[in-house]
Amino acid sequence: MITIGKYLRTKRLLNNLTLQQVVDQARSKYNCSTSTSVLSAVETEKNKIIDGKLLFVLSDLYGIDLTDLQQVIFKNLLKNN
Repeated sequence: MITIGKYLRTKRLLNNLTLQQVVDQARSKYNCSTSTSVLSAVETEKNKIIDGKLLFVLSDLYGIDLTDLQQVIFKNLLKNN
């Protein structure tokens, strides 16, 4: 089963984006402040709690359908219960 962090990392890489590019685009397009260390912690599962605003921003930047994202999140929730 794919974790949300691995899912987001895969989508970022498929879009040929570096962590710094994501930070820069999040700030310029959405006025969303984040850092490469926060994104890295999310992608490597060191930070399992993701800010809702950041999750929506990443979904839009990576072209993720929110229904697909919802399924990944629910599968992980069910696995952990």
